Amino acid sequence: MGSRQWARARGAGSHNLRRGAWYPVVNDTGSEIVVLNVYKNNVPVPRSMLVLTDDRPAMWTVVKWEATQRGAQRASEAGLGMMYGVCPSCGMRAQLDPPDIDELSCPACHTSAPVDWESFG
Repeated sequence: MGSRQWARARGAGSHNLRRGAWYPVVNDTGSEIVVLNVYKNNVPVPRSMLVLTDDRPAMWTVVKWEATQRGAQRASEAGLGMMYGVCPSCGMRAQLDPPDIDELSCPACHTSAPVDWESFG
């Protein structure tokens, strides 16, 4: 069995993927569409909307919203604020407090991993 690819959304959009979360690639035939495993459902997503990697991510993705973006209100209502991290292991979102933290432990799966301040999902 070959290695598995992973993908996350480049940013907010109509693809219905959670920003910052990594999803396993089910099918990547090199076409304009990549099929992802999104919560046990095969979801086709335009390649242009994705960041792809051959290795399972090992760092927290940083998600940063602008106040005018549609998802900003949902993030704020969830108590996350305009910037938060997404766990590389389970996809749980967590506050980045303090905002320059180097490593974070997931409140859900307890995985401890560095924060990828250059990712911006």
